Amino acid sequence: MKRLIFLTCTLMILLAACGTKVEEERDPKESVKDENQKQVEEIVKEKEDEESIYFKELKLKSIDGQQVFLVDDLFELIDGTYQYDDLHRSVEMEIDNHIFKLVYDIAVVEHNGLYLPTNEISMVLEEEKLYLPVSFLDVALGLDVEVNERLVSFQWMEEALPVGSVREESLLDRTWTIDEMVDYLSFLQKPIEDAEVSTIPNHLPGAKRAYRNGYHEGIDWYGYATGKQISTDTPIYAMAEGVVVRADHDYEEYPSPLIRNKDLSLTAQLGETPEYIFDRLRGKQVWVQYEKGVMNRFAHLDAIPEDLKVGDKVTSETIIGYVGNSGTSGAVNQDGTQLHLHQDLLIYGELFWKPFSLDEVKEIIVRIFEE
Repeated sequence: MKRLIFLTCTLMILLAACGTKVEEERDPKESVKDENQKQVEEIVKEKEDEESIYFKELKLKSIDGQQVFLVDDLFELIDGTYQYDDLHRSVEMEIDNHIFKLVYDIAVVEHNGLYLPTNEISMVLEEEKLYLPVSFLDVALGLDVEVNERLVSFQWMEEALPVGSVREESLLDRTWTIDEMVDYLSFLQKPIEDAEVSTIPNHLPGAKRAYRNGYHEGIDWYGYATGKQISTDTPIYAMAEGVVVRADHDYEEYPSPLIRNKDLSLTAQLGETPEYIFDRLRGKQVWVQYEKGVMNRFAHLDAIPEDLKVGDKVTSETIIGYVGNSGTSGAVNQDGTQLHLHQDLLIYGELFWKPFSLDEVKEIIVRIFEE
């Protein structure tokens, strides 16, 4: 009996020892398993944190059949600033060292002084609130977006935007000589074949425009001043290789002299011409973006070739429109007067003539268009 008890006790001790040994052998494996599980959980949590940081959502609203979002909402989600100018109805946004500019009722986006070949983006004003279409996110900012009826989502990284335009210094940040400007613009050909550029002071950039309380921003090509008979059949050429960034196929003329005069009365009250009114006074337009930041606004057109579209590549031999008087008093009075081409030349969003006197501007444009 004593022997049986002894054997039983011995067996229990051995089993306990074996159990302890097995437990000791399992502990490292269990520890590794627990550590792996912990790492997986941490990775999942980090991923969730990243998504909450980088994936943004904006509420959408439908205005005139277009899905738009509040600009205020956008800048609550991303780093950047914006300023809205109520006088000119224009907005300037700085996002990741990129500058974007828009003007009310103009479907053109200026990005770091270059004009984008798209007509999908136009700012919307409703009840004193500023909206932008979803296309601003994917076309202008180059973001991948997902849209449903109420939300647009996009990935936002605190790094450089996918869009590639380099921000250039302002035209006014450097000193220009006449020779430098002539050389810079010398690639441009005449917009009207066999015409001579006018040197009449009132046709030159910087001339006063009392009727709208402002200044003339470009070059006028009238028949009597250019040695070329001009009519609504006179073609206008693109002047150089470039890309069309605006083509007003859907332009609507002022419905009456009264409405146009109302805009002009407002300019008298303000003492300057708001940009959105200025644009309407330019009439039917085509804009072409060239190399080196040069952009050309062709204004007061009578017609635009039906097949000319935003995004089209053009050359000095491409007809972009025909001489007209749209936007002028001659158009709203329907008397056939004011027939001419007006063109504005800009360099990275700045009028080329701003660093110069009127006499210097005259010399520059004469030399640019010399045979």
